[in-house]
Amino acid sequence: MLARFIFMNVAAEQTIDMIDMSEWRKNADQATAIQLVDSFQRTGFAYITGHGVPAATVADVLEASRQFFAQDAARLDAVHYRHAGHYHGYVPKGVIPGTGSFHEIYDTGMDIPTDYEGPGAFMRAIPNLWPENLPEFRPAIERYQLAMRELCDEVLCAISVGLELPADFFKVRCAEPHAQMRLLHYVPRPDAPDDALSVGRHSDYEAVTILAQDDVGGLQIRDPEGEWINVPPIEGAFVINAGDMLTRWSNGRIPATPHRVLTPKEQERFSVAFFYGTSYDVLIEPIGEPVNEKARQYEPITTGAYMEKRFTEDGI
Repeated sequence: MLARFIFMNVAAEQTIDMIDMSEWRKNADQATAIQLVDSFQRTGFAYITGHGVPAATVADVLEASRQFFAQDAARLDAVHYRHAGHYHGYVPKGVIPGTGSFHEIYDTGMDIPTDYEGPGAFMRAIPNLWPENLPEFRPAIERYQLAMRELCDEVLCAISVGLELPADFFKVRCAEPHAQMRLLHYVPRPDAPDDALSVGRHSDYEAVTILAQDDVGGLQIRDPEGEWINVPPIEGAFVINAGDMLTRWSNGRIPATPHRVLTPKEQERFSVAFFYGTSYDVLIEPIGEPVNEKARQYEPITTGAYMEKRFTEDGI
């Protein structure tokens, strides 16, 4: 079943589809796959319901996030990313390049056994840092990671079908995926201007991102006319968006839409992002004819080399 949520601005009427994945999960319903790809091609985003992830799993990870960021400075410092490497551990406000100064992060990778030693392998070697005083934290994170990996595989199978590819096209290329999870805590700032940003304009590196939000809101996407559209939280739904890797795979048919997060004024905000891409040794080969001049520049590149290139370019 498809619902379409319409958000108005002065430039244009924009829609982000609400897609019920339950029929796809039951019988690989082709109509659902087409709807998902259609939403991605128009906006780069969709809401999904019927995803099969227990509400308790989502509630537990959001509660784990609240408890983590409520710790004192010394306990947060004990799992600071400098003890492991960027993208694993606690990242204080203002550290990530190109973003505002009013959000903090906890990053963790997924434990995926591999003997891969090619480009990007250093990211596999970064250890996770777990807070010793929060015994329920790691189990909540790992349950959520497992649920997200399964959901990402389902979503990528649907995208494959929607792009008229074999259903397992992406899934077989995700045997040892790049899978990164990020807890985000946005600190309220009552004196902030209406357009103050906690996360600046960016697109994601990977194939897809799945986002769980609390009820505060603040996510915006950029439409083709350059206007910013709100993507409010909807109970029981995840927000999912395409990343740069999927744009390359689809030869520009699916955009990695720029998005940002406004600074909350009254309430702190929590969200959980799960970034998912193909295995590091997989060659990203653009499929079909390029849709524009930029897409003509997409040369084949392995996932590991691509991720390493992006991290290096952005100074991470």
